[in-house]
Amino acid sequence: MEQERSNRNCPLWGTDTCAQLNMRACRGCPAEGKDVRECDAIREDVETFRALLPEEGVHGLFTGEGCTLCRGENPGQRESYGIFDMGHDDPRGRQKKLSLFRGKTFGFVVPLQFGCCKACRRRYQLLGWLPMIITVVILGAALLLVSRETVAESLRNVWRGLPLLVMLLAAGLCFLLSKVLSNVLRARFNRYTYMDLRDHPLVRQMLSLGWETVGEGKYPQPVFTRKRLAYGIGTAAFETDAPSRKAGEKNTENGEKFD
Repeated sequence: MEQERSNRNCPLWGTDTCAQLNMRACRGCPAEGKDVRECDAIREDVETFRALLPEEGVHGLFTGEGCTLCRGENPGQRESYGIFDMGHDDPRGRQKKLSLFRGKTFGFVVPLQFGCCKACRRRYQLLGWLPMIITVVILGAALLLVSRETVAESLRNVWRGLPLLVMLLAAGLCFLLSKVLSNVLRARFNRYTYMDLRDHPLVRQMLSLGWETVGEGKYPQPVFTRKRLAYGIGTAAFETDAPSRKAGEKNTENGEKFD
């Protein structure tokens, strides 16, 4: 779909700030209906945001055809995206965007959109599904066992609460086995895929610049999608997305939706 950035009366139209906001259309843009003073404040916000990012920006994660979650020099073919948020305090002390994760507030939040191949996505998904699979199999088997009257009666003859104890032991086995297998598979998968996103070179660089992972859990987990976020701040390449004031051209580049 073509982007409709057509309001040439906007103080930000055709500027780099307009490119960085990267909105689909003028309607719904933060600068819509704003005067020059308010647009200057938006420009300051965007410039502050850009200054906090690595010099090369974050668009290199999703603009290429290769997987950026793969390790090594021969990445797989990108066929989806793994989206993962990072937040940073506003150095000016203005905490505008609220994240409810652990009560933490951030001044700026940027979506990191990793181009992802089929193999990397499957590795992440397998680790995500593994605890549920183990729980269903083991608890299901234990439940079927103790639900048989002959087995339950034999257990109760030993001790009245033994059937319940069997179920509790099965639950404990699920937890232990999930932890062990997850750690083993994560270590194995990590040879080929950045299974801890904090090990990724760009994420490490952002962490050194004061950015933090948004979300809970020991390992950050990306959300996988077939199409990337094509609009909004943090989704544009730095120099190529502003509509030209001289030519009056409409920008369609970032309207592309990847399959």
